[in-house]
Amino acid sequence: MNKINKIIAAVLIIAGTAFLGSCIKGDFDSPPTPSAGLTANMTLAQFNKFYNDSVAPPHSGFAMINQDIIIKGTVAANDAGGNIYKTIYIQDNTGGVDIALDQSYLYNSYVLGQQVYVKCKGLYLGSYGGLIELGYNNAGAIGRIPSALIKNYLFLDSFPKNPPVPKLVTIPAITNSELCTLIEIDSVNFAAGAIGQLFSTYKYGLPVYDKNGKSITMYNSSYAEFISQPVPSGIGSIEGVLSIYNGTYQIVIRTIKDLKGFNK
Repeated sequence: MNKINKIIAAVLIIAGTAFLGSCIKGDFDSPPTPSAGLTANMTLAQFNKFYNDSVAPPHSGFAMINQDIIIKGTVAANDAGGNIYKTIYIQDNTGGVDIALDQSYLYNSYVLGQQVYVKCKGLYLGSYGGLIELGYNNAGAIGRIPSALIKNYLFLDSFPKNPPVPKLVTIPAITNSELCTLIEIDSVNFAAGAIGQLFSTYKYGLPVYDKNGKSITMYNSSYAEFISQPVPSGIGSIEGVLSIYNGTYQIVIRTIKDLKGFNK
């Protein structure tokens, strides 16, 4: 009987192990690949032109989109570093767009390199400080798309891949065509008086200079993770999203890693 009992016990152990193995395998099956099932009918450059032609002054400056416009782009910047707030930037090979979303921790869903389709009908176009923004109606001005409605307009497609490669530019050659896209400027430095000061000393505006003394403003949010770090010395490169505010170009870095080659 002891021998029979041992055989039965062995069989039960093997069966249990096989069952447990199948459960574990099931728990770790790959999630289905996201698919938007949509086709873009307008590039981002065309979308920006649509704003300039039909919404921007001398038109209303703010309007609901009533056409079946679908755009797509790759996430170039999100709120992961705190320097960008409730906004993602997507870009394609023609341009970029700022999408205002009333939701925190966007980086969990809109990872850098994630392709996103946007069904624009019912959303609103406006501008903030001269920067075209896609969002929603907030008391007659451009605002953020309510959290509960985001899933009706934004659709993920495939898994995240490499984020867009920044375009290498010089400060004098920057144009509006680069707005809301990643750019990189080489051989720049911070003013001697700013070096060693905390970034928090220069909230919302710290000039970065090229070798000819031309400058662009580096935007610093008070919520940025790097805000309590010192401004570095030396010459390096800066990478970030090109923005504009009241006619002045700004570069918005995502994290401190977008400052490269400077002395720490």
